[in-house]
Amino acid sequence: MAATDVLKKTLMTPVWLLQLLSTAKSFEAHPIIGNRVLNKMGLHVVRVVLAHSIMGFRMWLFSWRVAPEDRAFFRKNGYLLKTNFLSDEAFKQLEQEARNYTGETREGRQGDTLTQRAVMSPEKRTAVPAIAKLVESPELAKLAHFTAGHFRAPFYYIENVKNHHTEGEKDPQKVFHTDTFHPTMKCWFFIDQVTMENGPFTFIPQSNRLTLKRLKAEYRKSVEGKDQSNRYAKRGSMRYSEAEIKELGLPEPIAFEVPPNTLVIANTFGIHKRTESGKSTRLAIYGDSRTNPFIPIPGVPSELIDRWQYKALDWVRQRADAKAAQKGGRSPWYLIK
Repeated sequence: MAATDVLKKTLMTPVWLLQLLSTAKSFEAHPIIGNRVLNKMGLHVVRVVLAHSIMGFRMWLFSWRVAPEDRAFFRKNGYLLKTNFLSDEAFKQLEQEARNYTGETREGRQGDTLTQRAVMSPEKRTAVPAIAKLVESPELAKLAHFTAGHFRAPFYYIENVKNHHTEGEKDPQKVFHTDTFHPTMKCWFFIDQVTMENGPFTFIPQSNRLTLKRLKAEYRKSVEGKDQSNRYAKRGSMRYSEAEIKELGLPEPIAFEVPPNTLVIANTFGIHKRTESGKSTRLAIYGDSRTNPFIPIPGVPSELIDRWQYKALDWVRQRADAKAAQKGGRSPWYLIK
């Protein structure tokens, strides 16, 4: 090993150790998280159990704010579904704003799917009052805080998923997977009617729970680590085959074919996918929240922090644009308008 490599390893080891108590998940990119010997000794499983225990405590702190039937259902099944979430009048105004939005929009490509997102920062919401009313509503905030286990508001976007609108390999989101090793929250307020024709979100109920079978599967996959065949799995987003799902003994997957004006919230440690479809689009207000699962304090309610996180996101996106431009390419989430 070259002297420079030894020096780098020595300097980086404290950082890598600290990252064990963070959202870091890549077996491929992280020399400790991806260490086969340590994972045989249970490193990944310990992180999973500890993260879920702390997140469970944080969710409990918010549980008094939601209906008992909602918190029990979410803990058991890993999702919530709320139809007719807005009044007809409020929904019509929101739909018009989303369909006619002309502000900054970025696009990401995964296989043959294009996903277009317009960030709904507090500043951008001034042009779309009905969308602002939804994402700032106490009803949504209570559900978001509980399911995310954190006071920080999710990132919200106008999202248009365009299935089969470009050439490429199969969309990796259309394979059953988990987002990461700890509980996370994603939500969709559907503006279009969702049918099998436009690729509904599909979720396996109770796959959010840490059963012994699930922990065994996590252990097995962590030992494979960076040697897993799927590149996303190597990065910590586990992929599950039909046979593996059957071994877990879980209920049948649910494809959320839902009418407009429906809210779906899911814990995406649960096993899920975007269902295969024909050429189609699906419009929604999308939100996501991923926070450090090892911090037992669920933050503090702060409008300043909620605003700052969007400025941080904008800085990250602009930096990615600049780095990609230097190489003659484009960033993963590139500007289209």
